[in-house]
Amino acid sequence: MNDHPKWNFQEFSAFLMLYAASADLKVTSEEKEAILQKVNEETYEEIWKEYHSMSDINKINLILSYKGLYFPTADRTNELLDLMKKEFMADGEFSLLEQNLMRVLKKLL
Repeated sequence: MNDHPKWNFQEFSAFLMLYAASADLKVTSEEKEAILQKVNEETYEEIWKEYHSMSDINKINLILSYKGLYFPTADRTNELLDLMKKEFMADGEFSLLEQNLMRVLKKLL
């Protein structure tokens, strides 16, 4: 976590939602709008730049590092997974790539 800013809960949630939205390799306008309900456009752009500058393993490590801060219990982890599933469904689809990412996240978290 040393090479990125300390994010508040809304910023971290937006990062998670962007991670979920990108699972099928595209972020739809509906998915972006769902993220913009958490943060303003400027913050979204900053998170987007940070997201796209990271490798896949760095993204996972980042999620795991913040997970303990914002989702330390099983109930809070389920809230995290529910948040991500809502983002997967923002465009009305739950693609195979998104389903596979959800399985990986359940195992990691």
